[in-house]
Amino acid sequence: APAAQRGRPRRARTAGVRGAAPVEGEAARNMIDSLFIVTTGGSYVVERHFRGTTPRMIVEPLVDRLQSSPHPESIPAVTCSNRRQALIHILREKMIFLAVVTQEEPPLAVLELLERVHQVLSRYLGEVNEDTLRHGFSTVYLLLDEMIDSGLPFTTELNSLESIIAPPSTIGRVVQAVSGSSTQVLSDVARDNETGAFGALTSALGAATHTQIGGASAEVWWRRQNVTYASNEVYVDIVESIDCICNSNGAMVSGGISGDVFVNSKLSGLPDVLLTLRNASIMQNASFHPCVRLQRYERDRALSFMPPDGEFSLAQYWIPDTTLNLPFHFTASISYHAEHGKLQIAASPKLAVTMANKQMLIDKFVVNVRLPKSIASATLASQGGNIRFDEENHVVVWHIGKLTGQETKAEGTLSYRTNPKDGSPEIPSEEKSTAQLSFVIKGWAISGIKLDSCDVSGVSYSPYKASRYTTTSGKIDWRIA
Repeated sequence: APAAQRGRPRRARTAGVRGAAPVEGEAARNMIDSLFIVTTGGSYVVERHFRGTTPRMIVEPLVDRLQSSPHPESIPAVTCSNRRQALIHILREKMIFLAVVTQEEPPLAVLELLERVHQVLSRYLGEVNEDTLRHGFSTVYLLLDEMIDSGLPFTTELNSLESIIAPPSTIGRVVQAVSGSSTQVLSDVARDNETGAFGALTSALGAATHTQIGGASAEVWWRRQNVTYASNEVYVDIVESIDCICNSNGAMVSGGISGDVFVNSKLSGLPDVLLTLRNASIMQNASFHPCVRLQRYERDRALSFMPPDGEFSLAQYWIPDTTLNLPFHFTASISYHAEHGKLQIAASPKLAVTMANKQMLIDKFVVNVRLPKSIASATLASQGGNIRFDEENHVVVWHIGKLTGQETKAEGTLSYRTNPKDGSPEIPSEEKSTAQLSFVIKGWAISGIKLDSCDVSGVSYSPYKASRYTTTSGKIDWRIA
């Protein structure tokens, strides 16, 4: 959920303050003491300590728990290791980003910092895994030194980091192979001694290490200088995720929508962008990128900003709502008889929603039904997709794929385990089951938010502009009677 308070937009925290001295008599403040990046297999890849050295034995219990759990995403993000240390982690691409905290800190701020570390490493390394982290270890540690200073977030804006540490490129790899260097740290001092074959190569490739460090100005520190494109384009992606709990009748018990407005800016010069949104009033609990002019948004409910170069998150918002109209019908029932159990599942799109939004497509629809441990096996059949029974985790997994206009059904017979003492079947009595749903809906935003216009001013060209909408499932639990 965004860190903003209800009804009051705020800027997302993207930078700390370097060199702030503590008040006399107070202890030096730091957000995190140590940062670990560990694989889900238990291999420690990156360690960075900002205040003393945190021994691995402090984090090993949590790593072992994440490693042995069949559902590591269900483990709380904040846990207490002992009376002195708290462990805060996120799980991304089978990698654990873990921070050790010894002072009172807002957990959401630490989680946001870990998420930003993952985003930056993804930009520099591509896929974040053990091999890429070890291969680019010098880049990783340089980035961590710039992003976190004495345990506090410092420079986390991607454009600012790219002006200091060169992102990977084909030209850069050629220059590194010729020069024998590793990470290219940019400098604002021209190097006059680059002569001969290497100087000619860097000049011909346009990969000289001289560049201007810093933003376009002191007020526009998030945008790098001298941005030039042959083809100027700007893309806006509105991505919303549904988190809810529904009872067996399909009524929503609790739920809400988390949304992100992503922008991919490939604009030359210093453009000024104005996004006008339909139903912008629903963005009550929102946080914004520092480039957004908050006074303009509070007055006109329009997003006015000078964008960073490349991809970035312009806004995040949370809409608590238990009256969401899900675009599909879903029913599931389980009955237990003396000899066997019976499972029935059905799913179909709501024609009223799909007909009104003909461009929408419900895709990658997956149903996971968790069964009691007393179920030994299941004989399953479905009209569409693939269905199977995971005996290890006692879960029925049904991959439907695209949810078309017709109702898709699946059913199965459940076999019980037998009691080793008397051979009688172990019939579940009071245990209840739930179904977890996942899907992707393209071309539709469930909140109804729309982009009315995208105006670019302050430049002499007319850029290409495009937008798209996506609704995904967050954590959706459907109770089964």
